Amino acid sequence: MQASPPSTAPEPLARLLLQWGVAPVPATPVAPRLGGWLGWADAIGLSQVLATPPASGVNAAAAEEARRWAAAALERLHSDLANAFDDALLARDAAEPAPDGVSLADLLAPFRLHHAQQQRLMAARIATLRERLRPHLADASGTGMRLAQLDAVIEHATLAAEKQALAGLATLLTRRAEAHHAADARGWRLPFWADLQRLLRAELDLRLQPVLGLMDSLEALHQADSP
Repeated sequence: MQASPPSTAPEPLARLLLQWGVAPVPATPVAPRLGGWLGWADAIGLSQVLATPPASGVNAAAAEEARRWAAAALERLHSDLANAFDDALLARDAAEPAPDGVSLADLLAPFRLHHAQQQRLMAARIATLRERLRPHLADASGTGMRLAQLDAVIEHATLAAEKQALAGLATLLTRRAEAHHAADARGWRLPFWADLQRLLRAELDLRLQPVLGLMDSLEALHQADSP
């Protein structure tokens, strides 16, 4: 028995969690939350960036080169992570009936490890892409330079909060496994593997939002310079 191939289009993490019975967190203004995450060094860095007026003008050639580079880099990242998500050995195990005499915790362990490994991989790869994208943005215009500086400060300020929030997804996965096991003690791993793939893709989509925001800024610079 084989699992159905996952859809290539990611679904929003908030929508997926709602489908799984996780109530949405009430929206709160971003500014107060950001203020709570900023340490004194981050606050100083942010104030310095905001106090410096950006230079005017757009380097059209640099903006176009940055757009092309970012699109190619994002495509490579998506491809590499999609291949890492779909572990062939785990997929094969998930398609087989669960063996008798093995606890749910022991059977779940390799899937939990896979999720943790993919979270670390996503964090590292996206941080690298984000860091490499900033100089391209800075070369495109003075406004791009300011956005790159702001992004560096915000990334540093929100890193711990993001890591803590996304770490809670491991507990949710355990609950999903328990629910599938209660419904089918022998065949629970196949639907759980599908859930894990959905969660990884949704988590990747969420983690990429800052990168996509920077890429949108490059597109805006390109449009502003177009006749």
